[in-house]
Amino acid sequence: MNRFVSLLIGTALTSLIAANGFAAEAAPAAAHAAAPAVAPAAAVAPVVPAKDEASVAAVKIAFIDMGKVASESPEGKAASESLKKKSELLRSKLDARTKQLEKQKAAIEAKLPTMTQKERAAKAAEFQKKVEEFQKLARASELEVNKLQDKLTNEVGGVIKKAAGDYAKANGYLLVVEEKGVLFADERVKPKDISEEVAAELSKKGKK
Repeated sequence: MNRFVSLLIGTALTSLIAANGFAAEAAPAAAHAAAPAVAPAAAVAPVVPAKDEASVAAVKIAFIDMGKVASESPEGKAASESLKKKSELLRSKLDARTKQLEKQKAAIEAKLPTMTQKERAAKAAEFQKKVEEFQKLARASELEVNKLQDKLTNEVGGVIKKAAGDYAKANGYLLVVEEKGVLFADERVKPKDISEEVAAELSKKGKK
């Protein structure tokens, strides 16, 4: 944010210096002829006019809390519900498999006293294979949820960014950033939190 403000001030300074240089070149040649030869005066840094300071302060910049807008918008709520249903579905499948493994383990343990060493080793290997299959299913389920979460996050993020851009254009904002991206703002620039406004715009669209 500070870099953006510095750029605005730097542009104003460049324009002022260019204007002064043009005025010097346009002065009558006679004035130079009549003036005695003297050493050039030391350069004086131009002062930024008050109106340029006011222009910097008038720049409209905003920020939004993506998480807040997502949780309040119809798109964000729908995505959250979709992710919740998928997670619950996969969790129910894993819970069912867990109960099956527990029953099989109990059945094997109950028969251990009557089994030979060879039979015990075979049952142990068989059960271990089922445990590994369960672990593989658990990892696949987690990956599926993560992929869905990434997909929904990107979709909702795109909707929010478009809504923020539309709101900014309609209300004269030159820049909109995420709240977590603002590390410093010059005191002359007062960014506004437009999270609620953007969420409200999304809600209006969702009701149409």
